[in-house]
Amino acid sequence: MRSTKIICTIGPSSDDRKTLEAMIMGGMDIARLNRSHGTIEGCREKINSIRNICKSNNKCVALMIDTKGAEIRTGVIAHPVNVKEGEEIIFSSFEMHDDKRSVIEVNYDRFYADVPETDRIIIDNGELILDIVKINKDGSVIARAQSNGSIGSRRHITLPGADIDLPSVTDQDWEDIAFAVEEEVDFLALSFVRTADDVNKVRGFIKEKGGSIQIIPKIETRQAVENISEIIEVSDGIMIARGDLGTDLPFEELPPLQDEIVIQCRDRGVPVIVATHMLESMIEHPMPTRAEVTDVAHAVMTGADATMLSGETAAGNFPLKAIEAMSRIQNYTENHLSRFPRNYEMPVHNEREARAEAAVTLSESAEASLIFVFTRTGKTAKEVSKFHPKKPIIAFTDSSSIQRTLKLCYGIHPYVIPFTDPESTVTEAFKTAIKYELVKEGDDVVLLSDIEAKDATVSSVQVRRFG
Repeated sequence: MRSTKIICTIGPSSDDRKTLEAMIMGGMDIARLNRSHGTIEGCREKINSIRNICKSNNKCVALMIDTKGAEIRTGVIAHPVNVKEGEEIIFSSFEMHDDKRSVIEVNYDRFYADVPETDRIIIDNGELILDIVKINKDGSVIARAQSNGSIGSRRHITLPGADIDLPSVTDQDWEDIAFAVEEEVDFLALSFVRTADDVNKVRGFIKEKGGSIQIIPKIETRQAVENISEIIEVSDGIMIARGDLGTDLPFEELPPLQDEIVIQCRDRGVPVIVATHMLESMIEHPMPTRAEVTDVAHAVMTGADATMLSGETAAGNFPLKAIEAMSRIQNYTENHLSRFPRNYEMPVHNEREARAEAAVTLSESAEASLIFVFTRTGKTAKEVSKFHPKKPIIAFTDSSSIQRTLKLCYGIHPYVIPFTDPESTVTEAFKTAIKYELVKEGDDVVLLSDIEAKDATVSSVQVRRFG
């Protein structure tokens, strides 16, 4: 049972029913719908399709809406502008003409005001890098290309290190968040977050709309890195969006920063996703590069809860092979790690976490096959997940929405059962485990419960033998 989860982006390569069904059956835990592309109605159709497939196959897949966020892009260009090394290009927020240089319009009026905070302009995550030469009095910017390349319509522009004077949440984002609440999706991936206040404002908006979506800020700016501790504190999960983050910071800083964020999230018991370029070559090829295999394995070894496929499943030629490859890498790496003692201990911050750690320790000393967790809110299961037990966590809840949110967390395999009195609930849990062939006669199982029984909460950690 794979512990690290897989998030797949849905797009033209994967939005037909046959492919979606194969992805769901093949191991997709969370379906990501990117609002940077497509229409609201198209997004709604994908949501309904995924839910219908899950219902038909008795599968649980969570849904994530990813906001577009405030970003700088090139304007509409009739034909891509080919650029030679050393050639000077003008970037302007208004229409203009220059006899000597090509002019690229940008969609940001204050582009000239933010340019002084950096020395480069990066197009599409580094496909073309230009050095800033001069800022003209009219607000246009002259930049010189470091290499040959081309600039097309609606290309993403990064000013590395600059504090862009754009709102973290745009008008379109607010509309998309309201749509996500209406559709009762499980996760909201919030683009270009800079501070904890950005997260708090969105959470307040969701509550006003009557929603309970879990918020996953995307860490992709220098400002977010500087405020990472406060952002983790107010978030339901963190996504390390390495594409934009790797252009806003020197790329050599990215690997240790990724590890540091993963460890901080694990310390707080907050799920963390490693995203972008994980199996990028599989957009065009049926097998990953060896560097990509190592990259996915590294994310697993450092303790990420999930890894994400973007273009690989959204627009690639081999979406199913990409899921298979990621799953194989995760499984093999987890099996390798399970043969060795844990290399570092997670700190325990309170009595609840102490009980969760005790359940994990007991599962190892008793050589239990599974850890059963009973939870109404998902909190108890997440506390166990923090300590990355070697055995699967089977989480039982009476809420299908909680079941879906637990799909993000390392090692948790969630099931819905009715909650009654404690012993009847345990009996129902074993029936479910038998149904799905999770246990066999003679297996020892650690039980961790924290459920309401009449007028009291029953808390316990115990070992039960099945059969």
